[in-house]
Amino acid sequence: MSPHTAHTQQATPEPLLQRLQSVQKSRDGWRARCPACGGQSRKLSIAQVDGRVLMHCFGGCHASEVLTSAGLTWADLMPPRYWPQSPEERRAARHAIREVGWTAALSTLAFEATVVLMAARQLANWQRLSYADDTRLSTAVERIDGAASVLTEPRFWRPAA
Repeated sequence: MSPHTAHTQQATPEPLLQRLQSVQKSRDGWRARCPACGGQSRKLSIAQVDGRVLMHCFGGCHASEVLTSAGLTWADLMPPRYWPQSPEERRAARHAIREVGWTAALSTLAFEATVVLMAARQLANWQRLSYADDTRLSTAVERIDGAASVLTEPRFWRPAA
């Protein structure tokens, strides 16, 4: 990673906490006066959960109103995105994204093949498909076609020699 690329794993409530009044640590996070609706009580609850910043004003203010009143935006709390800098990093990122697509396409093919097989067995026994079954079979065909296009798209990358 280049020295100019910022990368963090989690959002942080620190910029918000620094701008609030009467901040008090609570069991699950912090309580503070809401900058949007004011008052003397600690109506604003802030927590950091799974790398996200959560807030709730018991006075009814929206989170965006709270941030605006504190002079912040969501971007001030959320981690910056990491963008690959070198051609090698970009190539590796494209390859990883493509592999995720292939995995999803193969999983879709496996599931939708079962739907097609069930319909084929019903038709092989001279049983008509219900409207719902025919609609589901059509969906399976569309999804198989979509998966095939993911798996057969032109490759713009070349594996390392």
